[in-house]
Amino acid sequence: MRHTWHPSQVGRGRARFADSFRGWFGHFGSVTHFIVWLTAIIFIGQLVCDLFRWELVTGAGSPVNAVSFILGLNGERLSNGFIWQPVTYMLVHDANGILHILINLLLLWWFGREVESFIGPKAFTRLYLLAGGFGGALWLAFNWHAHVPLIGASAAVLGCVVAFATLFPERELTFLVFFVFPVTLRAKYLALIAIAVDLVPVLTHQTTNVAHLAHLGGAAVGYVFIKALGYGTTPDWLRWIQTTRPRRYPKAPPRPPLPEDFIRTEIDPILEKISREGMQSLTRQERKTLESAKDLLQQKRR
Repeated sequence: MRHTWHPSQVGRGRARFADSFRGWFGHFGSVTHFIVWLTAIIFIGQLVCDLFRWELVTGAGSPVNAVSFILGLNGERLSNGFIWQPVTYMLVHDANGILHILINLLLLWWFGREVESFIGPKAFTRLYLLAGGFGGALWLAFNWHAHVPLIGASAAVLGCVVAFATLFPERELTFLVFFVFPVTLRAKYLALIAIAVDLVPVLTHQTTNVAHLAHLGGAAVGYVFIKALGYGTTPDWLRWIQTTRPRRYPKAPPRPPLPEDFIRTEIDPILEKISREGMQSLTRQERKTLESAKDLLQQKRR
């Protein structure tokens, strides 16, 4: 009963973007590919700035790479009109080492492509921007006067990792620790480990050069966004929220067994919409209708 967005529908997904953006994503094949290429190009620009020592001075008198100064997220410069920084900071990385950008782009390549192929390019773009934007805002709330700008796609990428784990919690993943030792984990455990790595320093008030708050903000958006689309299951330790929150509407009575006219009038239009526009186009009510239809069909077969 569950259908997913397929890469063959890239033309349909791209048609939902503004005309000025259609051609950009068309050349790169997907939003994930576009982000990877754009991030790599900006990183090359940072290396050029370092090579020729093109630097700008912060309020504390410290020189900063010109690209990082202009595109990195900083409270003082944001208040002075650098309004693009909540988005562009995700495209900038530490030019003094390759590890920062390498890890982020590898994770984005592994997890972002599959999340995008499942929920579609438009929803994935929203997920990426919201995860990075909320992560940046959370960091900025506690570091407004920091002279060193926030840079890196880690918040947005961690949002993609958590989104993947929410969609496919039991998927087994094998990766190399230190690029040498193979380890296999289920996606849900990998996401929990990644969150713990950022949560522990925050709770213990450790001072590091890593923006742990931004990472946690991106992870939260990844989970909430996928849940808002109607995917994934709620873990046991969160079910108390569903039982304690007040109900806005009376509980609907159980549906009777599915007659042929119900399938023709209710289910068939939804399936046609999925084939035209992908699973991500369905409303929450349409998703609930599909789920209830699946349950009733299973009961009927018994």
